[in-house]
Amino acid sequence: MSLNAPVVIALISFVLSLGLTPLFRKIALKSQFLDSPAGQLKKHTAPVPYLGGLAIYFSFLLTILGVLVLEAPVEGARVLAILSGATVMALLGLVDDLFSLSPLVKFLFQFLAAGLLVVFGVQLEFLPAHPFIAVVFTLLWVVGVTNAVNLIDIMDGLAGGVAAIACLGFVLVPFLGSQSYVPLTAAALGGSLVGFLPYNFQPARIYMGDSGALFLGYVLAGLAMGHGYSQENVLALCAPVLILGIPLYDTVLVMVLRTLKGRSMFRGSNDHLALRLRKMGLTVKQTVVGLWILSASLVVGSGFLVRLSEKRALALLLALSAMGMIFTLIVASVPMDDPKLEAVLPAGIPPRRGDPDDPKGSPTPKIKTFETQSVRKKIKPRARKK
Repeated sequence: MSLNAPVVIALISFVLSLGLTPLFRKIALKSQFLDSPAGQLKKHTAPVPYLGGLAIYFSFLLTILGVLVLEAPVEGARVLAILSGATVMALLGLVDDLFSLSPLVKFLFQFLAAGLLVVFGVQLEFLPAHPFIAVVFTLLWVVGVTNAVNLIDIMDGLAGGVAAIACLGFVLVPFLGSQSYVPLTAAALGGSLVGFLPYNFQPARIYMGDSGALFLGYVLAGLAMGHGYSQENVLALCAPVLILGIPLYDTVLVMVLRTLKGRSMFRGSNDHLALRLRKMGLTVKQTVVGLWILSASLVVGSGFLVRLSEKRALALLLALSAMGMIFTLIVASVPMDDPKLEAVLPAGIPPRRGDPDDPKGSPTPKIKTFETQSVRKKIKPRARKK
């Protein structure tokens, strides 16, 4: 497949997203579906509307449906499986944005959506002799990546930009057949994200919410299993991990640091990579753009990984691992348990998406406000677990 088709698809989804995002912003403002400033962590000066995730989703949906009608790819069933599961994730995130679902309910629906991929043959295939183990790893991979992307949605433009770069990686890096669903699907998602980012970059005028973050993570997890990495060497199976390196790294970093501090891995904290970079003195824009550059560098590294001989691929992975360890020692040494939380989370960090707990471990409430002309209610707050 030439690059012409993905480029055209990306342009279509970009234009759709560029038009739909302000539309959903107006809908959110009219319905008062807003993230209002409240507490120490909500530093934005005015309420910011949600529903950006739905703009991304519908731009992606309309583009993919058009591809299925006009192109009719051989792997159309796999595209429909990803689309169906992604719809479940978008709805799940929207309901969570509205009513704050329990983690158990969210995990249940995430595993069910992951099962859709397995049913339609979208799964990890590096263990053909052990199909049951492959299915288990597939479910864990999908749920893990879904939540990893959700976890990095803590600053204006961070999750959207990293996801867009990952989409570019899935278009360019793997060895894919002419009928593969991966480039077309990745191009549609990437274009939708690029159209959304002008409204989401600091200062954000709209947030994607859980409806966007969970949807993004799910689709990226499905794209990563499009295979076509290991034609030159078996180590190239690590390429999707590099392409999704930022969200996966942040998730592992946070869980390890929480464990070392004697905290639950699933209890929110301020140990995120982006917050540590902020504490080191970077501005929000510097942090976000820096992580975009790092994500792009990992994508380039994955491109080399799939095309090198096995010995050179091993050398590359060892070099990246060594640099990663040094980087981890630096960011992990940043003291985050500051009694003055303002020093940790300066103004400009959108708090709803990934609100960490304060340094003492007390949960931060999630407050959502709905208004119509006749009724106004506040949904009961709960602690975020990002």
